Amino acid sequence: MPPKTVENAGEDYSLQVFSGRDLVGLLRFDPESDAFSFDYAPQWSARADAFQLSPHIPFDLPASAVTVRRFIQNLLPEGQALDVAASYSNVSKGNVFGLIHALGAESAGALRFLPMAKTPPTEAVRRQVSFRELQERIDERDRRPFIVWDGKVRISIAGYQDKLQVVRQGDELYLVDGALSSTHILKPPSRNPFLPHMVVNEHFCMQLVNRIGQQRMKQDLAARVDILRVPSPVLCVERFDRRLEQGQVSSIHILDGCQALDRPVEHKYERNVGTGEDVRQIRDGVSFEALGALRRQGHLANAAVDLRQIAMWSITTLLLGNSDAHGKNLSFFARSRSLAVAPFYDLVCTALYDGTRIEHDLAMAFGDVFGLEQIKSFALADFCERLGWPRATFARELRTLCRLARQESQAQADSPVYTAEERTFLKQLADYIGARADALEGMAGDIPKFAADNFTGG
Repeated sequence: MPPKTVENAGEDYSLQVFSGRDLVGLLRFDPESDAFSFDYAPQWSARADAFQLSPHIPFDLPASAVTVRRFIQNLLPEGQALDVAASYSNVSKGNVFGLIHALGAESAGALRFLPMAKTPPTEAVRRQVSFRELQERIDERDRRPFIVWDGKVRISIAGYQDKLQVVRQGDELYLVDGALSSTHILKPPSRNPFLPHMVVNEHFCMQLVNRIGQQRMKQDLAARVDILRVPSPVLCVERFDRRLEQGQVSSIHILDGCQALDRPVEHKYERNVGTGEDVRQIRDGVSFEALGALRRQGHLANAAVDLRQIAMWSITTLLLGNSDAHGKNLSFFARSRSLAVAPFYDLVCTALYDGTRIEHDLAMAFGDVFGLEQIKSFALADFCERLGWPRATFARELRTLCRLARQESQAQADSPVYTAEERTFLKQLADYIGARADALEGMAGDIPKFAADNFTGG
């Protein structure tokens, strides 16, 4: 039997993949071999503005079944959100094809996964969500999954937290179907009692990084955020993979770090099998050295700019005490055959929370050091070698960002957007960031001084 092509593929276990109304290609699953495959539509790959799904699913070579599975699986929710999505879709949470079939009408980035008999809808369906209804659903989360609205799973992006995809117009929120895509992501307060004030924590960190970006580069470094009081605080994140123009939402293709590196979702942490004494030396997950390899492999659109952005992201990890800055918390815009670093997101300070309840070891090591407080100038120099970024340049950026962090953190903590109770927490956070800035600035001068043959990375 000849292999199926885009033209003759059967409808069973096949999904059309669209960007807007343009057919990108065909995703197939063979249940007998448990294998995925993907073929680009000839009219798509011939376009001057076409993008590859990832550097590992190129136009001119067939991608392996493992690579296609990894790409798809990285689009799906994780943890309890995955459990709920699987339950409401009546498929096993290990059934990757079944889940993308159920959830893929709107994924992260530009792709829509539709059955063979369907084409992208032209009619837009929306229904308003009032603040009162939103508050009711927040209060009922222990009884009703937050991601399920009107009997339908309303989240199809990766991550563990409760989230809801909406269109926001002013202070009005809408659930959307059909031709419309969401423009914002809502994140209610964490249900984990050991993570108080997570909404204001993330809002503060995102706003602080954007303040620093505006001072340093005249541009935001992170996604734009706002707090909605419904009355519970809800973080409203503007999607950087969406563009709203004249009432129409267009989607922009992005990859997370795992997809960019062709790693499974289980490898989002550098120590991919955990931190136990007998396995902590295994470090096959996403790392700064692996991210630096994107340059050597020719995958970055502008290597100098993109490596600088990765270095800036790493500095936010150090300044904020963000132990959970893992491989799926960094994204890239896909541009033709290359990648460009996208705005930062999921920036929080985990260091202020109880270290016996919340992991404080870093998701990615600096050199060989995972403990934030154990990082010294040699580990930072080793990090630069592994990433492939000049140590003297990194030291200059580190000094500048430390100075700006001290200056801007206190100003952000005093913002009138926060309540008096929240300002008490944020005062501790601003003081913590100030202390981190002092410590890191003190290390900066030594980073360029080590001899190059001191390092095994790079």
